[in-house]
Amino acid sequence: MATTSKIENFDDLLTCSICLETFKVPKYLPCLHTFCETCIDTYIVSSKEKDIACEGFKCPVCRIFISCKGTQEKTENWASQLPMNHFVTSMLDKRAIQRSEKMCNSCHVKNKTKEAVSWCTTCQEAFCGQCEEYHKSFKITSKHTVINVQKIQSDQSDYQITGALSCEDHADKIVEVFCVDHSKPCCTLCATLTHRKCENVISIQNAAIDIKQSNQTNELVRKLKEKCKGINEIVQNQKQNLDSIQTQYENILQEISKLKERAIEHLNKIEEQIKLEMSSSKTQVDLKLTDEVDTFSNYKSMVNNWERMLIGTIRSGSEQQCLLEVNKIGLKFTALEEEMNEAVKRMKYVSFRFVPTDHMKTFTSITKSFGSFKIREEFLERTCNAVVKRTLNFRTGVVKVVRTIADHLGQASAIFVHDCVVTTSGNKKALAKYSMRGRLLASIPVGHLPTDVTRVDQSKVAISLFQSNKVLIVDSVEFKLLRKLHLQDISVFGLCYVQNDQFVVSCSSTLTLINSSLGQKIKEKTTRGSSYFVSTSDKKDYIYGDGENSVSRVTGNTTRFTYTSSRLSDPRGIGIDFEGNIYIVGYGSKNIHQISNDGELIRVIPSDTVGVQSPWTICFARNDNTFLVTCNMFGKVLLCQID
Repeated sequence: MATTSKIENFDDLLTCSICLETFKVPKYLPCLHTFCETCIDTYIVSSKEKDIACEGFKCPVCRIFISCKGTQEKTENWASQLPMNHFVTSMLDKRAIQRSEKMCNSCHVKNKTKEAVSWCTTCQEAFCGQCEEYHKSFKITSKHTVINVQKIQSDQSDYQITGALSCEDHADKIVEVFCVDHSKPCCTLCATLTHRKCENVISIQNAAIDIKQSNQTNELVRKLKEKCKGINEIVQNQKQNLDSIQTQYENILQEISKLKERAIEHLNKIEEQIKLEMSSSKTQVDLKLTDEVDTFSNYKSMVNNWERMLIGTIRSGSEQQCLLEVNKIGLKFTALEEEMNEAVKRMKYVSFRFVPTDHMKTFTSITKSFGSFKIREEFLERTCNAVVKRTLNFRTGVVKVVRTIADHLGQASAIFVHDCVVTTSGNKKALAKYSMRGRLLASIPVGHLPTDVTRVDQSKVAISLFQSNKVLIVDSVEFKLLRKLHLQDISVFGLCYVQNDQFVVSCSSTLTLINSSLGQKIKEKTTRGSSYFVSTSDKKDYIYGDGENSVSRVTGNTTRFTYTSSRLSDPRGIGIDFEGNIYIVGYGSKNIHQISNDGELIRVIPSDTVGVQSPWTICFARNDNTFLVTCNMFGKVLLCQID
């Protein structure tokens, strides 16, 4: 049955997250999470026993503090004062009817059990045949709408099973009007006491007309989905930061251990001192980042719940219920956005840095400390734009050049690292770091022709050295060489970092998967040529030139698509924006092909639009509309954007 499947698709909305069973007397908190009355009552009492002085409790799901300050009720009665979730109640009734589990409510009062045959939408009660006749015989209930249970079960009824909604402020009253001035559903008592001076008070039926299809509802659903995506990116960023901190922590310990080998007797004592200091600081940083991850995970849980509640109302609730949910969630959503924006502004990127002392470098007898390490924090406003970013249209937006970052580099490849640009230079045989304004910050000579650069994690990048068949791992913060990978019998031109701590290196007509620790070959793939660069969207796939006018996308051993165009010649660099659109540089065709993540052409961008004659590579910022393009002819690195 169609309706039954609709209800069952929302079983998670009908399950209490405390007892994990179907709701019994569903009550909801100000954050809109719903629980059985007995479950939330037990939780509140338990929370109060742990902190007697606390005038409230935290939501079991999202951990938002629910204040009960000023209430005259005892702790044991707090749960009973919470509002009933009438939408969930109606969903439960509807599911019981559809599953033939609904018994006559009137008979139940008399301790009898009879299967229901009809449902009164006004009283919200089920009746057996005899009780239905009694119900129709009373003058006060004779005009109530009564629906046959079989029609509800077969989805043949045009009526919603709930014809009346209880007022949130007066539980014994029915919502009858809607104050447009305050966007508030009201009972007659509310309208008389609170909204008598309001000019725009209409019936709840008129207010709810077409609410499910309204722009207001659709826009709120869209915002909830977008917010979930943004929160997820923040959580992932902070989890990556945790991983990076662990890596940096381990690297520093290795450096300390190397120093220790030169002076075992003297350093044993102060080694423990620096380790304890680092461990304590790391614990504090871990707790801070974990708390931020938990906070935004809770935000995500809350927004997901609102989204499911709203979609559930749209699909299975009445117009009035949808109106109530839109109003409730809309208000909560606005407040949540402000709270999240403030939280994002306070968030910082954290990294560890260890600086050995001059005495330690020369190992003099007066050395009393290993050195010091620094915790560097950067605000995440740039990397977390996914939560607060404005709407961008990558498919039709205007492409323009912002500024030149560097020139006269020769053959170059460039990427974003933090708030800087890291680029290779064929002319100088070096790796360089520039500010976003184009100021040279640091440079490392590499001795051979560097052809590509890729990001490994928050603190490291890797570059490929053509002909010498090497990959260099560089600290992108300190900008110093960490180690070299010697690739025996493996040609390397382009490279990208993928999952399982591996690199995919490319050259001409070969892709090779290698271990990033030792440089050992794992497997090799032959292509149709022009495989000079390779890129990845999520570290699980890789995208590469696959012939003179083609590009392929592969996940594991499966080719997801091959894009071929007569307007594409000599594919080189490949970039991916945060929406998943793919950009292919046509070196020979002097253009950039923008395609969807499933290989469909979106548009072809002439190279002179981005200020280059011979486009070579392209790289997008992780959560922004800016990107870098390099020019092979003049050795330029240009910062561009799509508006």
